[in-house]
Amino acid sequence: MKQNKMEGITLIALVITIIVLLILAGVTISTLTGDNGILAKAVEAKDKTETAKETEEQMLELLEKQLNEEGKITVSALKVGDYVKYGDKLTAQTYVTKENEEPDTGYETSQTFNTNTTTLWRVINKKANGDVEIVAVNNTLSSDGTTGLYLKSQNGFLNAETILDNLCSKLYSNPAYGTARSIDVDDINNLTGFNPETSEWEGKDYYLNNRTKTYTSGGPFFDKNSNTFREPTTENPITVEHSYYYYIVDENMPLYNTLIESSKSYNGQYKETNYPMFYWLASRNAHIFTTGMVRYRIFNIGTGEVRSWYTMERFPALNPVDLSYACAIRPIVTLNNDVQIDTSDVTKNGSEEGRAWVLK
Repeated sequence: MKQNKMEGITLIALVITIIVLLILAGVTISTLTGDNGILAKAVEAKDKTETAKETEEQMLELLEKQLNEEGKITVSALKVGDYVKYGDKLTAQTYVTKENEEPDTGYETSQTFNTNTTTLWRVINKKANGDVEIVAVNNTLSSDGTTGLYLKSQNGFLNAETILDNLCSKLYSNPAYGTARSIDVDDINNLTGFNPETSEWEGKDYYLNNRTKTYTSGGPFFDKNSNTFREPTTENPITVEHSYYYYIVDENMPLYNTLIESSKSYNGQYKETNYPMFYWLASRNAHIFTTGMVRYRIFNIGTGEVRSWYTMERFPALNPVDLSYACAIRPIVTLNNDVQIDTSDVTKNGSEEGRAWVLK
């Protein structure tokens, strides 16, 4: 008589099978989800495809948008942040301060500045009429390559905006392409969205609650109406407007790496009054203290901040104090909206330095 055998899976075999399955599942999950897994590579490939597609679509949109009846493509469709090659359109020029009837910097000696024809530029703003503003990627320094523009005392404050704009216009304008000026505080505020009246910043309350102070003696104080300094009297007082503000620039600001990042690299090795890694903004302000003292300042970019330095200090009843500082220059060029783009090289789409737009 044959005995029936009971065949089945033993507990040990079952455990081993489960362990093997878990190992296989772990390997599968790792293959799918690891840093170099299939899913990660799929996402990376998808991102690259989308980036390439976006770049291609931008190029096609540019071509479609800017192709007019004559087959010309112009700068008016460029976007903020695009790189532009403009230096090759410049003729080397020289600007000497305190000469050729230029306004006085207040500094004892003249300084020489030369056109930088090699620097790249980036789109900083687009105007409603189609004109495009581009800003230099690098600072402009005096001819020694290490010194900024010195502005000092009363004349340095009074003439700062004119001197900065004249210098940039002389070195970086090209009548066939556009005009040049100095960057100013409004350019940075437009990029950051900062408004001293409404944005939150450390000195906002004082800024809002101490807007003006009227002087009847002492000084001399700045008379905004005549753009001069004079001593006030009871019969002819001077009302000074408190317009001083400052703020740390958010790293999410467009063009932060071009306009702000390098200013944080100052390491204190320059002499006290020379800051070539900072640059002037062609904008002035007055800082009124509760004591009645006023510091007359010029905005600049330094240590990652919108800040300002004073070239003169005035008290109601004490002698004035004069100072001088040197910061670099940062020009802005307004390209006319009919300036054409050279599209013969389709790799030039403005997305990075090596792919800067080429102007015809």
